[in-house]
Amino acid sequence: MSQFATDVVMALGGARKAVQLYPPTHPAYIEAMQLLASSVVNATSEGTFALNLHLGRLYDGSVVIPEEAHGMESVAHALEEHRIESLSFDPGFTLDDALGLIDVLSVKPGPDLDVDAELEKRGVRHVIAAYLAKGDEEEGDGDGSAKHKQDRALHGRLVSAVRSLSDQLATGGTADLSQTTSLVEGLLDRMMEDQAAVIGLATIRSVDERALFHSLSVMIYTAALGLQIGLPEDGLLRLTAAALLHDIGKTAFHTDDDMQIEIAETLHPRVGAEILQRLVLDDPSPMLVAYEHHMAPDGSGFPERPADYVAHPYSRMVAVANRFENLTHPANGAAPLTPDRAIVEVLREGGTALDPFFSRAFAGALGVFPIGSVVRLSDQTVGVVTRPGEDPLAPRIRLVFDEHGFELPERLEVDLASGDVRIVEVVPAEALNIDVSESL
Repeated sequence: MSQFATDVVMALGGARKAVQLYPPTHPAYIEAMQLLASSVVNATSEGTFALNLHLGRLYDGSVVIPEEAHGMESVAHALEEHRIESLSFDPGFTLDDALGLIDVLSVKPGPDLDVDAELEKRGVRHVIAAYLAKGDEEEGDGDGSAKHKQDRALHGRLVSAVRSLSDQLATGGTADLSQTTSLVEGLLDRMMEDQAAVIGLATIRSVDERALFHSLSVMIYTAALGLQIGLPEDGLLRLTAAALLHDIGKTAFHTDDDMQIEIAETLHPRVGAEILQRLVLDDPSPMLVAYEHHMAPDGSGFPERPADYVAHPYSRMVAVANRFENLTHPANGAAPLTPDRAIVEVLREGGTALDPFFSRAFAGALGVFPIGSVVRLSDQTVGVVTRPGEDPLAPRIRLVFDEHGFELPERLEVDLASGDVRIVEVVPAEALNIDVSESL
């Protein structure tokens, strides 16, 4: 990767920020556009330069651009919103091209937005945009669908944002939560469109960054619970953002030290609240959730508190999602429960370790066979639950193995409500070596 690529990304991010902050006549606006023009001129000195987007990350051709490049998340978000897969810059790029391109990237995306027409209208002559495949975005079109790619790209950007936030806070510094909040808003917007697709993102795993992916999964499950009980939009955003930061206290401990891991388990609520208090947030919800999410209704849990202390409703909701996530993906080497058994355990703990109302609501949100459950059917085929059905015992399934145990070359969608086939058992994904996230 050349330095030119990083310079272009930084200039694009700076130009987009200038549009938001300054009028076109302001010196800072003009300087940002001139910097973008000169950066592209340098990058195209030996020919066309291509900036590519894949799963939320930017590439110089096929080489990934470092995540710490200033403005990368902003640029990736803008391209994804406008369904742009790559931008090719030709030699001869001018200030007018820079002005027109940034103007188009600042237009609110929508189903009727024609980026090519908008670029042409503004006289942009030295930029060619390529787009995510339109595809058939209806149910059952699998990993090839544009929506599926966009969802995973959004998840990837959230991973990057939380990783960056954690690194900043781990060093004792402050952090800007605005980018993370914006991404959470995007996830909630997508959840309003297709709740099942977003819940499916909670099954994405990383062995090396379990804590980070755990936080994202808890956030998604908590958002599903918030929707289930009908939280208003502003409350849902506060809840979801708080859920994402519930374990932020663990960033103060070294995860490669067994002794510190054990200490972190007990102390991370108090440390997390102290970290978030340092940020001087307008909304106290994240601080409360970080401090209270291990407090049980029956008085057990930690930190210690007076007998009449009642945890915030958001904390009790996050506790339920956190428990489900820990049951299905335990950190201590214990055998994971299948999602259906984890739901039963959450219901069983309602009233003791967990809030009974929120436990029942959570079970209603995820269903008898939660999304991501690997199930064997009565015809001996095996698939992954992709969406709940009107009948809780008849969800929609994406088949992975045929009746002889052979992997299917194409993932076929089956609606159990429309046939005689039924679920006979839930199978641990690990037993069949199924990557659930890739099957959704």
